[in-house]
Amino acid sequence: MDPALLQYFDVVCDKIAAHASYGPKLEDAVRAGRRLVLNYHTHGPDQTYCVSVCVRNDALAQLGIDSPLEELAHIRGIGPTREDCGPRMEAFAARLAARHRLAQDPVILLDGAPFMPNP
Repeated sequence: MDPALLQYFDVVCDKIAAHASYGPKLEDAVRAGRRLVLNYHTHGPDQTYCVSVCVRNDALAQLGIDSPLEELAHIRGIGPTREDCGPRMEAFAARLAARHRLAQDPVILLDGAPFMPNP
């Protein structure tokens, strides 16, 4: 994994932790054992990508029922292109998992759909 990306996402994690709303929401979700979801998305043509750190109803998801995402934090301008999703979200997921000692790695979505890396 790119050391510069890991360092960048260390800073992102610090900013989330310091945020008055995002920090407590993320801590509460982690403490409750909720699985995090990273939704790498754009808000329209010619826009850079953002990431929402979310949770969803795990019981519904286990039954295969689509459940809405509950956004805990939203970070704008996280990547310039769709192709950046894999390396950026893998680095972010790794940093979140290490920092919060997550039992499961975060799920990665691209524009709300499961991210499928190119083989």
